[in-house]
Amino acid sequence: MSTVTSFIVNWTQLIKASKPDRLAIILLSLIAAHYIALYLRQKARRYAPGPTPWPIIGNYIPTEKSWLFFHDVCKTYGPIVRLSLAGSEMLILDELEDIEELCARIIHYSFSFANAQRLVLLPYRPLLKKQQAAAFQVLNARAVDGYEGIQERSSIKLTTDILKQPTKAYISIKWYTAETLQTLVYAKRFSEDGNDLRTLLHILKTFAQDMHPTRHLVDVYPILDKLPDALAPWRGEAKEKHENEFTFYSRLLREKNGLDETSMAYQNTAGSILWALVAMLNYPETMKKAQAEIDHVLGRDSNMPPSFRHFQDLPYCTAFVKEVLRWSPVAPISAPHQSLQDDVYKGYFIPAGTTVIPNIWAIHHNEKRYPDPFKFKPERYMPKNGEKLTTESLNEGHCGFGFGRRVCPGQYLASKSVWMGVVSLLWGFDILPPTGASGKPVLPDPSAVRSGLTAEPGTFDVVMKPRRIIDVDALTQAWAN
Repeated sequence: MSTVTSFIVNWTQLIKASKPDRLAIILLSLIAAHYIALYLRQKARRYAPGPTPWPIIGNYIPTEKSWLFFHDVCKTYGPIVRLSLAGSEMLILDELEDIEELCARIIHYSFSFANAQRLVLLPYRPLLKKQQAAAFQVLNARAVDGYEGIQERSSIKLTTDILKQPTKAYISIKWYTAETLQTLVYAKRFSEDGNDLRTLLHILKTFAQDMHPTRHLVDVYPILDKLPDALAPWRGEAKEKHENEFTFYSRLLREKNGLDETSMAYQNTAGSILWALVAMLNYPETMKKAQAEIDHVLGRDSNMPPSFRHFQDLPYCTAFVKEVLRWSPVAPISAPHQSLQDDVYKGYFIPAGTTVIPNIWAIHHNEKRYPDPFKFKPERYMPKNGEKLTTESLNEGHCGFGFGRRVCPGQYLASKSVWMGVVSLLWGFDILPPTGASGKPVLPDPSAVRSGLTAEPGTFDVVMKPRRIIDVDALTQAWAN
């Protein structure tokens, strides 16, 4: 008796013996049929190496720090690893050359649970092409230059907010990045009571959680999406989330070139600025070097923070920001891609529907590409041989914004907002660690991250000490204008 025949006989006997209710029989039969069909189709194929999956359920994939798990698996099996989730195919990519090649031809990505109206989740069809064209029109490098005034104004508010409430740096940074985007997209500011910010942060948090490939059962077992609404509670959950988000954004919305503006609002740069603080606390010599450069260019008694007109004169500050984006990428796993059709790469068969996961964290910590990768070293990005800096160079030399046709459309806006926020903080404050009961400084752990698919630093305390006499009233007036 063949393995498959034996499986069917045993499965039938199990159902008869246990007498489960009809719904359970239907669900289990659907899963079993899907798994058997997959087994028959895959038997003669040559797949990428990977750990042996458990029957029915597939491989175990943790929901926390998945990038470290993927990298460990690749160290065992090679830079291209196959995983299985209940028969659904996953391909983990750990090296840049494979990612660039496959992401150039694998361009369709979607999850059954996720809200498919978001730009990053749309399948590669006419609607996505329309959205991408609109996004490029308002978010390309040249267009983003026109938004510098808004970013500079927001950075002034960031400085004044921390001067007034130095113990609330975290929420001030969140406010800076979120309101900058809202002002650009909707031409409106956040409500002063903080309700708009809290709503947006909740939306961003749940979105990042829902993006994980194992977050919802329907993403593990796609066949379940064929169930009627009454038996698919995740549809109601997704619909409720979408309606809540639509209500929030509709209150702010102003049409602009047909762009799906809810997608733009998800671009959050706060995580990178928070990682910059972690770097300053653990590598204070880099902070002092960046501050010395700012003082040399602006003058030690400057009463206004740097602006983009100082960009070319601040190469170390630019290198500092690029090293932040490499050292601790906020998105350590790129948005998953999904193959449109069967493919063969380096002799490995990749079936249609395979979820391809590029591991940005692994690339950024590859010793061959970045020597001593776990150390924060801005010097690795200093310009050489008279190289001229432009703001576009912020996006070069790392993979923090993704790959291929799924590269983040707001990458130029995001990197410039990070640069503006970081240099403003370096200009205005010494970033210092608090002192513990023992009298020693309490430093944040660079390996600690908040839960979710993204990697924001874990909770840490910081002392923001003004490093110059700052006229708060003058800054406030500049922000108001």
